[in-house]
Amino acid sequence: MSSTTPGPSSADREIDAIAGRLKELKSVLGAAYWRNGEVRDLQQMLRKQIGAYGAWSEDKLPMHQRARRAARYESEFAALLWPGRDADG
Repeated sequence: MSSTTPGPSSADREIDAIAGRLKELKSVLGAAYWRNGEVRDLQQMLRKQIGAYGAWSEDKLPMHQRARRAARYESEFAALLWPGRDADG
């Protein structure tokens, strides 16, 4: 029995787009990243999207899969959301 993994959902694409923009800003702004207004707004959006990722809906992945993906996103993007979570400090 084989299962197919669905492609990225619109929520996945939105999370990736916000994280991509934060990565760009972190690269450009350096230490000023943590004090930038656009960064704070995007961080808030990313946290909200990750939090909403696990919310129930009939058209979403099963709960255990959503929970794992949300945890993976939190871990993967921790350096963009919280100071001191990456090698650069």
